[in-house]
Amino acid sequence: MSEATVQDYADIIATLNVYVEGGNTSGAMTKQAFHPNATVNAEPAQGLYEAIDQAGKGDSIAKIDVLDVVGDVATARVTMENWHGENFVDFHLLMKGDDGWKIVAKVFHTM
Repeated sequence: MSEATVQDYADIIATLNVYVEGGNTSGAMTKQAFHPNATVNAEPAQGLYEAIDQAGKGDSIAKIDVLDVVGDVATARVTMENWHGENFVDFHLLMKGDDGWKIVAKVFHTM
């Protein structure tokens, strides 16, 4: 098993930042952070992209609370405040592939 590098952590954070920024701007931007077969709460991620587009521009803020990397897999917890008036805790599973780190699954809890 290969060890995760400092660059892996930086790349994962960059992917998660694309996710957060996309959540405030567009589904198309958010989609860049996800694997093509990704799921959100066990449903295709396409529903998330559509919800972001429907909600319009936002001004949420987020913090990566937990990031754990082992080889080419990772898990991250992201706390997001004020996404159109709601707060969330997201749990992301990520994998490193030929196109870099991508979110393959997300589950969330609305606070």
